[in-house]
Amino acid sequence: MNIHFTFHPERCVGCGACVMACINENELDITKQLPFRLLKKNEYGDGDTLSITWFVHGCMHCREHPCMDACPKSCFFVDRETVTVQLDNSGCVGCRRCAQACPYEAIRQNEKRASKCDGCRRRLRQGQLPLCVLACPRQALTVNEKNRVVADGLRALRKELAEYHQGAVQ
Repeated sequence: MNIHFTFHPERCVGCGACVMACINENELDITKQLPFRLLKKNEYGDGDTLSITWFVHGCMHCREHPCMDACPKSCFFVDRETVTVQLDNSGCVGCRRCAQACPYEAIRQNEKRASKCDGCRRRLRQGQLPLCVLACPRQALTVNEKNRVVADGLRALRKELAEYHQGAVQ
């Protein structure tokens, strides 16, 4: 199994079910850290021409692994069974190089150590979908085999993230 998360913005209505599923599955204390999956709102236009789009992102379990390459303590590894990017933060020194290298802003700091989505590795090993994917009522977040994901999907996701940041600056 070689998974890749895909976000379909045209299906997302901003309900936040994926975020809540992530919080519950990982038993996260959101007073201490952000969830591993984030929902962001983009507003375009003004007045009568205002349109809203939603953007969900988290660790995409990239093929290139920029977080892994940036870590000076080799805290990242690829799980052989699920081929997901994993983090063993026991050796983490909190330098944040991995977070700076991540194009999806998917690395969190938790008590001065990095933390991130594990792709629901336990669930994947049991043949189940990640809970964020399962929770989405409109199938805006899906999991595909990496070898089936076209490069256009990755470019579209990066473009959407860049547009979000431009809208947030204005």
